[in-house]
Amino acid sequence: MRVAVISAYCKEPRHVLRRCHESVLAQSGDVTHFMIADGFPDPDVDCWDGVVHIKIPNHADYGDTPRGVGAACAAAEGFDAICFLDADNWYEPNHVAVMKMVIEKTGVQVVTTARRIVTIDGRVLGTCTESNGVDFNDTNCYFLTRAAFPSCAAWLFKEHAEAIVGDRRFWKAVQAGGYSRAHQSVPTINYVSTLAFHYQMFGETPPGDSKVIVRLRGDSAFRMLSYDEYKTVVGIKG
Repeated sequence: MRVAVISAYCKEPRHVLRRCHESVLAQSGDVTHFMIADGFPDPDVDCWDGVVHIKIPNHADYGDTPRGVGAACAAAEGFDAICFLDADNWYEPNHVAVMKMVIEKTGVQVVTTARRIVTIDGRVLGTCTESNGVDFNDTNCYFLTRAAFPSCAAWLFKEHAEAIVGDRRFWKAVQAGGYSRAHQSVPTINYVSTLAFHYQMFGETPPGDSKVIVRLRGDSAFRMLSYDEYKTVVGIKG
């Protein structure tokens, strides 16, 4: 099984990109890392082993267009499965092997998997309870076989304002596709979060600069605020 891992990146520090890529290199089997530069290519990536480096103009849509471009290229090149991995996240060494094992045992078209939430400074908060493959599934937590590749069109051909919730849009596309699915509950993905919600999930007070995605009264679209800004807008004290 030829597996393509699609990573959009935009201005992440090189050591962060390296961590992401080295976690892909550590996977067993035939795995290729598609790294899609969203407007700001790092020339060092050109020399990395096992990378298809694609450079496109910046779209400022949270990586949605780069994911769609990478998925289209992987599909055209005959890959059997696609995963998405944000550039600031990384896999455990057994991630792809576990995904393939689930496919072999169940015959499903899509595997969803749990993620481990990690803070910017590397502290593990725990296993996410939101991305459970039933109510929601995070972008990083899919293993799509070719039957499910059409869902990847959801990353493209949409209003720009939808990009901030592009992960929700993609989850709806996977659900609407009616693909058979199985969920792997042991996390093999490390997800670096700056979202206030994730601190609250584990009983912690969010840092003031953590992020809140919200649509406030009178807004036509979602926007991103710092937790401090959000508290001021909605009148939360402390």
